[in-house]
Amino acid sequence: MDGLVKSEFRKLFTTNLWWALLIPVALLSFGASWMGTGFGYMSSIEQEIGRPLPLGLLTMSMSTNFSTIFAGLVGALAFAGEYRNKSITTTYLTGNPRGAVLGAKLIAYTNLGLLYGLVNVLSASLGAIAGAGLDGFGEGPDWLIVCAAGLLAMVLWTLLGVGFGALVANPVIVIIVLLVYKFVFEFIVDLFLVGSDASGVSAYLPGAAGSGIVGNLAVPIFISATAGPDEQYVPQGLFEVLHFVFGGSYGHPWWLSMLTFAGYAALFVLGGWYFSGRRDIT
Repeated sequence: MDGLVKSEFRKLFTTNLWWALLIPVALLSFGASWMGTGFGYMSSIEQEIGRPLPLGLLTMSMSTNFSTIFAGLVGALAFAGEYRNKSITTTYLTGNPRGAVLGAKLIAYTNLGLLYGLVNVLSASLGAIAGAGLDGFGEGPDWLIVCAAGLLAMVLWTLLGVGFGALVANPVIVIIVLLVYKFVFEFIVDLFLVGSDASGVSAYLPGAAGSGIVGNLAVPIFISATAGPDEQYVPQGLFEVLHFVFGGSYGHPWWLSMLTFAGYAALFVLGGWYFSGRRDIT
């Protein structure tokens, strides 16, 4: 197994894909965090309460929600890319059984997901500093908790991508499906569900669950840090607006979002294991 893992790391870091997709993670995380500090009337609220707001907590959620798609894409191409260039044949012949190959890829890409998560955290932190200064981080423990959630979200998206790529095994399809689902399909579904009896289903969809890992931590912590003892009087509408902009769902705990998304990731990994073990190679 050690040999397979080392082989996966070599294949990963001897290609340009990992750093080509890491660049937009850094740029988007920084940009989203920087622009997020200027959301709405935050500056006037700061003047009213007489102290800086921990906007960095919210912008970390926004940055992570933009960046996780690249972790999903790089994970999906772990298998789909090998099917495209036909190296999957050699991989399976030298790494029998096929399940061991999947296991080695999951180990290698978990580490890559951590790298993507660290770049996201650092870039988002710099963006928050650029937009709100050092005072925009809030309490140290709160910031660390939100950053840890961002790392976890990035790793889970990477693993979901690996499973999805093993399941589909076509690079064009996996790229199109991931992009269209995350940015188009689920948004349309949410619009249809708004105001209906089934509106609560939205929080359990993959995209919402993924964004809720950080958003459902960051927004409540932000409200609590801002309102203090008056938190109970904060209207639900403010929660919903912040969740709409920065991710997550009102009244939905972050750990449930994490378990929901982890369930999707596990489902795709199991599906990828089943179908990749029965797929013909040439």
